[in-house]
Amino acid sequence: MATFEKTIFINAPVQKVYEYTINPENWSHFYNGLSEPESVSGKGEVGTIVKSSYSMMGIHFPITIEVTESQLTDDGAIWKGNITGSFPTKQTSRYVAKDGGTELTFDIDSVPPETLFTKILDKLVTDKMEENSTQHTLENIKAICESAQ
Repeated sequence: MATFEKTIFINAPVQKVYEYTINPENWSHFYNGLSEPESVSGKGEVGTIVKSSYSMMGIHFPITIEVTESQLTDDGAIWKGNITGSFPTKQTSRYVAKDGGTELTFDIDSVPPETLFTKILDKLVTDKMEENSTQHTLENIKAICESAQ
């Protein structure tokens, strides 16, 4: 199981970053390895369900993402989702207003799939790949939200 936390500062207001990132139509634009959705039910609020696939080293794994919490507050926001299918994962995204921008943190708790792919690769390698992918995802969000000002 891979459990880790990654944080990035984004020079854009919390509301802007939150609204962009909770919209499931945008997810494939910034989530590293996530394909365009096959189906979307909802707009990022609690109960939203998205069917898609996640690609690692050229192999596509089907996944379903369900939003379990999504709330904007006066001093930040929180978003939680459960990913089922080939990559069972729980993700918590915390948005904190800081220095005129947003400190965005992803907490990831995942179990890699039991496939020939993961049996060949060492668990440490797959965990590191997932951690790197998450960091790249945060960098994508930063680039998109800062450039759209």
